[in-house]
Amino acid sequence: MGEEFIKVILSRCSVRMFKQDPIPDQVILKILECGVRAPNAGGSEPWYFIVVRDESLRREVHKLLLKAHELYATSALKEPLPPEKVSKWVQRIVSGMYLAPVYIAAYADFRRSTHKVQYSEVEKVYIIQSVSAAVENITLAAHALGLGSVWLGVPLLMKDKFDELLKPPEGCELQAIVALGYPSEQPRVRPRRNINEVVKII
Repeated sequence: MGEEFIKVILSRCSVRMFKQDPIPDQVILKILECGVRAPNAGGSEPWYFIVVRDESLRREVHKLLLKAHELYATSALKEPLPPEKVSKWVQRIVSGMYLAPVYIAAYADFRRSTHKVQYSEVEKVYIIQSVSAAVENITLAAHALGLGSVWLGVPLLMKDKFDELLKPPEGCELQAIVALGYPSEQPRVRPRRNINEVVKII
């Protein structure tokens, strides 16, 4: 069991092209169940998820993802991408990249604050870390069940637009959108920096 779990972690990679086959309800619920088993600060479970399956809403999410990626590539980066690279990226998105049969929008739920005002910034970090752990569980569970996923952070550049579409509860703040579906391409595990570069043992 231990080695199989390690294999899931080491073989997971982002998938950006999906088949449009529907995902059974029980599979989505199992993935979300794994999400909410994530470690979370103070046992507060400070997350809220919106699952997008409706065809028209998915198309709208995809349109916003296109705009968010354009904003990222042309305005958010210190060194914007060359126009020809942006154009190629946009064309890939228009052609179906990131168009998934399911999107899971992960929100930080700030409605149940438990910290004093002077520690509110620390509490916010705790909450965001907890949601991030849940998203990690979601991507690993999806991979273990034969699905592909990609953790999308660019929606944070256009939170208001995504909120207008998804209508989260007041007091919840978007942290990520996970595109989820059966891969239509062979995902490739990319190399990581050498472990010695990022670890200090003392």
